Amino acid sequence: MFVIVDGMVNITFVDNEDTIIGYGPRSEAIEKGLAHRIARVFVFNSSGELLIQKRSSNVKLAGKWDQSAAGHVDEGEEYATAAAREAYEEIGLKDLNLTEIGKFYTEEVDENILKKRFNMLYVAKYDGHLIHDNDEVSEIKWIGLNELKDWMDKNPYSGRPILYNITSILRALLQDWLVMFVGC
Repeated sequence: MFVIVDGMVNITFVDNEDTIIGYGPRSEAIEKGLAHRIARVFVFNSSGELLIQKRSSNVKLAGKWDQSAAGHVDEGEEYATAAAREAYEEIGLKDLNLTEIGKFYTEEVDENILKKRFNMLYVAKYDGHLIHDNDEVSEIKWIGLNELKDWMDKNPYSGRPILYNITSILRALLQDWLVMFVGC
C-alpha cells in the first residue's frame, strides 16, 4: 500500500545498516538527514555501451546526464521492484531481465543538499527500440564506459555527480557481467 502526501508517494527511510525505520516524503529525509534507498539501473547493449539519459527541464537537476534509470524505493517496495518501475517510467523498458550487482552507501552533495543513500545497482542488456518519457527525460544515448569517463573528465558539470563518480567503479563491478552477457 502506498501512502501519498502532497501528491508524492512516501519513500523508504533506513538506518546505517539499511534496515527500514520508517517512511515519509523525500523532503523529510533531506531535512532530517535520514538515509533512504535508491535503485539504479544501468542498461547496456550488445556492444557494451551504456544507455544514459539527459534529465528534462521538468525534473530536479534538469539538463544533467544520468544513468539509464533510477529512483527512490517507495513505501512497500523492494529495491528490485523500484528498479523495474523506474526503467519503465523513465525509458519505457518493461520486463527487463535485471541483474543485481551490488549495493553501496553514499553521502552525496547534490543541489547543495547532503543526500544519504543506500544504492542498489542493477544491470540489464537491451538492444531494442527505446521510447523515453519526455516529462522526465529529454534525450537518451548509448556511450562506451571509457568514452563516458573521458567525456565526464572534460565536462564534469554536464552530468550528475553520481554518474561521474560511479564510472570509476562501474567497470570493476560489471566486468564479469559484461563478459558473460554482453561479450565485452
